[in-house]
Amino acid sequence: MKSLSPFKKLANAHVWFAAFVATLSILAGVPALAQNTVPEKVDVDINAGGDGAGGGGGWYAQPWVWVVGVAVFIIIIIAITRSGNTRRDV
Repeated sequence: MKSLSPFKKLANAHVWFAAFVATLSILAGVPALAQNTVPEKVDVDINAGGDGAGGGGGWYAQPWVWVVGVAVFIIIIIAITRSGNTRRDV
């Protein structure tokens, strides 16, 4: 019966590991349980400020920026695809 002693140590290690994992799980859930109050009212104004960076849309909201960006992208794609056709097979 001496051959079963390593298995007893292994089972004991699993018990300690399970207890450790359970303790960590409980401690991880404590901050979620600590939030027991509901805020009265949250008022978010996304249009604070005028034109520019403060709100109302930045430079990326202008239609001409998108048109120029798409045109540059198409020119780059055409330049990349046509540059591979400079070799001729003889």
